[in-house]
Amino acid sequence: MTAHFAIPATTVVLRAIIQRRLDAAYGTLAAPTVSVEPPPRPAPPPNGGGGQPAEPAGVHLFLHHAAPNPAWRNMYEPHLDSAGRVAGRSPLALDLHYMLAVTGADLEREVLLGLGIVALTRHGVVPRPLILAVLSGITVPANPTSLMDKLPTEPLHDPAQQPQQITLAQAPVDVDLSTKIWSALQSPMRPAAFFLATTVFLDVGDTYPAATPVDEPRVGIRPDPGRDTAMPPDVITVAEALP
Repeated sequence: MTAHFAIPATTVVLRAIIQRRLDAAYGTLAAPTVSVEPPPRPAPPPNGGGGQPAEPAGVHLFLHHAAPNPAWRNMYEPHLDSAGRVAGRSPLALDLHYMLAVTGADLEREVLLGLGIVALTRHGVVPRPLILAVLSGITVPANPTSLMDKLPTEPLHDPAQQPQQITLAQAPVDVDLSTKIWSALQSPMRPAAFFLATTVFLDVGDTYPAATPVDEPRVGIRPDPGRDTAMPPDVITVAEALP
């Protein structure tokens, strides 16, 4: 079973978790929209000169890296048939590394960063009913025109497709790695936090073919050359008689 939309479906669910937190915090005010794009580059100065325009408030949940989960990768060995051919492979499970970056003027950026961190931290284990509710709430067009129109059909909540629940944890990214990521994005450094989503299954393994039926049973006896024929030493236990 292959989960084609497991990665984007995970991103959509995490974005919805943050957006709900922002909407609750802003109340009657207009909350910023959570974007899955990388943090933007600075806007060019106006033609007439003057200072840099104020940056609008925004939250960016950007998937910057995906790595194989070492535990699931080493849990299974490839299944081989009698001829030594690979008949079944181990599940393909990934850990997703996200950057949570915020933009805005003055201290509103720090408010947004705190709300985003709280939203993801409070969902250390993403419930399967929440995943189903988020994906089911996406409107599916009657005539899909793009591949992403089929995203709501991803069974990310199904244990048969995702044997392990998705967990979230803040990643301990140091200043050196953070600086490298910002440099690669060619964007000025802003308040940010990094999160690890584990584990997302893209392929839960192949179905093993049925074994070849036995045509002629053969039963035989042969000596075991590796057997230890030495007799164990006799052990005599002497116990003191009680008076």
